[in-house]
Amino acid sequence: MDQSDLRRDLALACRILAANGHGDNIFGHVSVRAPGQDRFWMKAQHLGLEEIGEDDLVLLDRAGSVLEGKRERHIEFPIHAEVFHARPDVRCVVHTHPPHSVALGARRMEIRPIGHEGALFWPPGVPLFEEFTDLVTTSEQGQRVARSLGPGLAVFLRNHGIVVAAASIAHATIAAITLEKAAMVQLLAQPTRETAVAYTPAEEAEVKRGRIWSDRAVQAQWRYFVRRLGPGA
Repeated sequence: MDQSDLRRDLALACRILAANGHGDNIFGHVSVRAPGQDRFWMKAQHLGLEEIGEDDLVLLDRAGSVLEGKRERHIEFPIHAEVFHARPDVRCVVHTHPPHSVALGARRMEIRPIGHEGALFWPPGVPLFEEFTDLVTTSEQGQRVARSLGPGLAVFLRNHGIVVAAASIAHATIAAITLEKAAMVQLLAQPTRETAVAYTPAEEAEVKRGRIWSDRAVQAQWRYFVRRLGPGA
């Protein structure tokens, strides 16, 4: 995939996320690694996810220098820079503030497959980052978030939001949408940490994961969400 395709799909990802529970004023951002480089394209600041087009992206290096693009970068670029540095397998990083995920993290509840959605994440689960709740504005803070994420798909930032990291824009976008729905369903079924709740056993969850979130299924879901944006998306 060349740079123009990456930029097109990154802008689409921003708008898809906004249309599916991840919009939050002008906050939240998505990035994609530039091919063969220690650089990444990222949503610019001062714009809502729903507003993003290809001209609203900036190319950054690990230090946050703007290499291409006319807009300003977000101050939380270290989330993306340090996850990309720590995880060569990751092509796309999503950081948003979806309300149910924030609520689940604040309750310190462990995500479980109440519906199909949770099976994408458990086992092994989604870690909860609690070292601080402020914005992630330095390389050292970004490294701490990346360590908490580890080799996984997502991490909850307590009282803040989520970070999702995956091998493609489509996978990261679908995973972020799926995590928020999983959190919503769990909060409905389990309004307190003490509420007993039935969930899919681990071995069945892994079977569901292979069926519902295979590469082919993720691409089909991506095309569905693009269609939902309407003509000219």
